[in-house]
Amino acid sequence: MKRIAIFLIIFLLLAVPFTSFASGNEVKTKKDPIFAGALSWYVPGLGQIYSEAYLKGAIFWVVEESLMVGTVLTFANLKLDITRAFDLGMVIKSREAPDEKDKRTAILLGISLITVHFFNVVDAVSTALRYNRNLENYYFFNTDYDYSENRIEMSAGFKF
Repeated sequence: MKRIAIFLIIFLLLAVPFTSFASGNEVKTKKDPIFAGALSWYVPGLGQIYSEAYLKGAIFWVVEESLMVGTVLTFANLKLDITRAFDLGMVIKSREAPDEKDKRTAILLGISLITVHFFNVVDAVSTALRYNRNLENYYFFNTDYDYSENRIEMSAGFKF
């Protein structure tokens, strides 16, 4: 009998926190646009993920990292060493004399990387602002003052 009681207590302690997620009664808060921009400045796409635009954040991350790797590998030789002792090493050395085609490619990729990065930060800010605007459309709070009757009416709710 003790085992069943202990099992039920443990089950309730573990299951109760998840009931609020299942019911959908979560309270959504506004997102800070400056914080979203700062997140995207340091980690590409993180500001969009903060503003719950997960796919857009993942796309920005993949695009920026691809441009970064492409820019680095234009001027570098990559060598991967694997030994029998399970050592894994990577050596990146710059090329001795890159030709003009590689220089133009690296410059183009670098300019594209900078452009996409700044667009990413601006988009993170606008995504947070759009999230806040949509949040205001779903939740409302009204106040009505009637000075002649010394009365204040307040109402709050959400649309679904």
